[in-house]
Amino acid sequence: MTTYVVGDIQGCFHSFQNLLDQLSFNPARDDLWLVGDLINRGLGSLEVLNWCLDHHSKITVVLGNHDLHFLAIAFNQKKPLKSDTLEALLNSKKLKRFIDWVISLPLVHTNHDHAMVHAGLLPQWTVELSQKLSDEVVSYLQQHPEDFFKKMYGNQPNLWSDQLKDFDKKRLVINVMTRLRCLNQDLSIDYDYKGTLESLPEKLTPWFDVKPEKDRHHQILTGHWSALGAIKHNLGFSLDSGCVWGHELTALNLDNDQLTSVPADRKDLG
Repeated sequence: MTTYVVGDIQGCFHSFQNLLDQLSFNPARDDLWLVGDLINRGLGSLEVLNWCLDHHSKITVVLGNHDLHFLAIAFNQKKPLKSDTLEALLNSKKLKRFIDWVISLPLVHTNHDHAMVHAGLLPQWTVELSQKLSDEVVSYLQQHPEDFFKKMYGNQPNLWSDQLKDFDKKRLVINVMTRLRCLNQDLSIDYDYKGTLESLPEKLTPWFDVKPEKDRHHQILTGHWSALGAIKHNLGFSLDSGCVWGHELTALNLDNDQLTSVPADRKDLG
């Protein structure tokens, strides 16, 4: 049995199938982890979620910002954007099944050696605290989805404190786990920079280059930051290699840390 971790699919269904073929993925034998942003911007979001439902018992998935965006629209708390490609999902007869499955997903998944989260973790957080925060946020999302999405959007607070209260704490957790790329010198979150490491302003530090306050014994597995490509960094791997932008879709073999990529399939791209 092999466990593979796949970067942001974002509706690129044909690329996803090409990657699984390249890996000789066998759902009867292998496990598949997906780092979130399953849908949107690519042309095959409906096909991706159909595949996920068909294989739900063999996949492990965390929520990404595009997955949350889909739920916000589905719960009538957000209007679609011009760049969205979610119409087929939203008009599907299986919409309720899609909603029920996506809303059941965590923000963080951990085992003994690895922690998977869409964007990143703060240096103040242990893996155990990160899992606890994920559980708290997702529980509220599942119980109060309309209220959750009314309050979710915004960039404040941008600095972690144990004293954060109510939804301020939840909003920061969501933003860290689904949007984080860089930190300022005071460890506040920068929401603007999306470029390469080579062009990074001096005032900013990638989240994975800030030493955690307490030792972690987990590799952190993320996606989200497509400008990086698929890379190994100080704390683990970043696996969004920009498939939806015409680049590649990448998988990591957790048994040997080997990366496998396939080029974006043009059928997925608008």
